[in-house]
Amino acid sequence: MSNFCPREHSQTISDQLHTAVLAAQAAGAIIRDGSEKLNVVEQKGVGDLVSEVDREADRVACDILRAASDLPILSEELNADQTTSNDMWIVDPLDGSSAYLMSAGPHFPAALIALRENGSTRLGVVYFPLTDQWFYAEKNCGAWHNGERLRCDTGDSLSDVWVEMNQYGDADLETEYFRNLKERLRSKNGARMVTSTVPHSGVAMRIAVGDSLLAAAIHDNNPACTKQAAWDIAAPQIVMEEAGGVFLNPDGEPSNPFESRPIIVSRSLELAREIIELTNELPMETTTVD
Repeated sequence: MSNFCPREHSQTISDQLHTAVLAAQAAGAIIRDGSEKLNVVEQKGVGDLVSEVDREADRVACDILRAASDLPILSEELNADQTTSNDMWIVDPLDGSSAYLMSAGPHFPAALIALRENGSTRLGVVYFPLTDQWFYAEKNCGAWHNGERLRCDTGDSLSDVWVEMNQYGDADLETEYFRNLKERLRSKNGARMVTSTVPHSGVAMRIAVGDSLLAAAIHDNNPACTKQAAWDIAAPQIVMEEAGGVFLNPDGEPSNPFESRPIIVSRSLELAREIIELTNELPMETTTVD
């Protein structure tokens, strides 16, 4: 574990960011304690697992948020009704649950906390408790990685970089857009390397750090069975955007956390546009949760 103290640094930015850090830290402690232990596991769908650790991490995070604020909380395990509100907390207590339960690696599981105000995401925290890596951002204030300012590298060309495909565990849910783009990325006009590893929203932070040629990720999202919901998107999106990267829909517009559409995550707008231009398929219909 690092000696960095996110509680002290976040408090110099805002009280709300400090509260989000405390909630993520509490969820992270539950995740660490349950790591590699036998948990009661349920299957929500093909390749989609949930355990008692998810629910307990959700509970402790939400308790901290409720103690500090009277805002409603949208959370994946305890309150997953995606009714939109202009002001709310959004919680994913254990992103990468399947990777966590399958012991796929310490860099996959994360706790995600975001705050929405006036219909847009104000701040977000992404905490990887098994590696003690902290990422957080506040709108118009910048992004940080373990207390250091986080800025995405730019200038990459698609032909030089690595793109990760975040797919459904159930192949029947794969969208035509995602399937087509995956094929185009693996063509002579595509990326240098295309992979599909364990699905996790925290991949955006690996892109932002820029310590490898991983420069973009494509998240599939089917309106028939949403894969990337608001709790998956909100926190990583604002961290990435404040660091200079993008979360875009197939039309090249900023992703809406409450829309079920595929997502292009990239450390530069130019690279994202190269990816979008690869396919001539019509974008999927938008499904917005009211």
